Amino acid sequence: MSIIRISALKDVAYAPKRDGTLDKRNYSRGVGKFGRFPSPGPTQLRPHLQRLIEDLVPASGEPLVIMVHGFLFDPEKIVSPEPKENDNPHGRLYHFEMRDMSEEIREHTSSWPLGLGYDTPDDGSNGLAVAFGWQSSPGFAMSIIHGGQNFYARAYDNAEQSANVLIALIESLADIITDRPIDIFCHSLGSRVIVRALAAMAKDANGWPSLSQLGRVVILGGSEYVVEAKIMHDRLQAAQLSDGPVFYNIVSRENDVLDVLAENFGPRTFGNTQVIGHNGLETSRKEPNWIDLQIDSPTLQDWMADHGFEISGDRPRNIWDHWYYYTYRPNMELFKSILRDRSQWGIAELRANGIPDGVSKRFSISGD
Repeated sequence: MSIIRISALKDVAYAPKRDGTLDKRNYSRGVGKFGRFPSPGPTQLRPHLQRLIEDLVPASGEPLVIMVHGFLFDPEKIVSPEPKENDNPHGRLYHFEMRDMSEEIREHTSSWPLGLGYDTPDDGSNGLAVAFGWQSSPGFAMSIIHGGQNFYARAYDNAEQSANVLIALIESLADIITDRPIDIFCHSLGSRVIVRALAAMAKDANGWPSLSQLGRVVILGGSEYVVEAKIMHDRLQAAQLSDGPVFYNIVSRENDVLDVLAENFGPRTFGNTQVIGHNGLETSRKEPNWIDLQIDSPTLQDWMADHGFEISGDRPRNIWDHWYYYTYRPNMELFKSILRDRSQWGIAELRANGIPDGVSKRFSISGD
């Protein structure tokens, strides 16, 4: 199977069972607890990953993608064979089941591996998917106990701690598989895990050679704050990498979940007022390694239709569009193409071909 599973409870890393169910015993025979990662440092993950990858034959040129979910998932929950019965991300998103699309939209259960072009029986010939689960559902009661902090703010803090586990994962993968870039695909609060990890790595780029091996980072409805993303981006620019991450930030202006949660319940520090899934990076110039694509823009939808893609940012008469990025299968066809048809989706080439990038300050754009 072309998938590897890793889970994190804050800064503690685990190798879950084959289906994604957590085993809290100390690591033995391929499952269990690796230990804490209170700060980025030497990794215990490498030997485990090395053994798993030896059983695969990742075809040259096929993508290596780390998948990072968003808010309200709990890796401690037992995995059920039925996706809609899961709160564990490995059972709800990182599975290989396909149901009727209307059910997947309603239950938020679309298979990310299938959507990105992976298949359960293969031996890595379609590439390698790495499923990263982290504790993004800390619970209302426990949030009150921990200093009265709201549950979304606690999940936001968990994301920062889990970023250290993600760094260890990236570094280990880059050390084992050296012939291709490491891509990242994330949704919602998963963007916080990504941004904190890359910001920490870029702060000492010489100490993290794997940073140059990072490829395309596709962010869907990112709930990380614009100010934090800018800090990360500025550090990456200052590192002057010859290669490194390139960001495809998929935005929807009509995203009520982001409006309510991220912009009202996150940590209220200076500048934390807007998020990248709503406003983009908010720069005054076109960045060569970052593009904002407003998926609910009629102008972008027309451009995509001319290039063979159907995209949609919302459902009529429904406010729960925050998951529509990946539950609407034609959208996933676009994201799969960005990762697999690399020559067609370079940012410079897209702009040369007139793609209408950027984010409107209105809820829809037509020609602006």
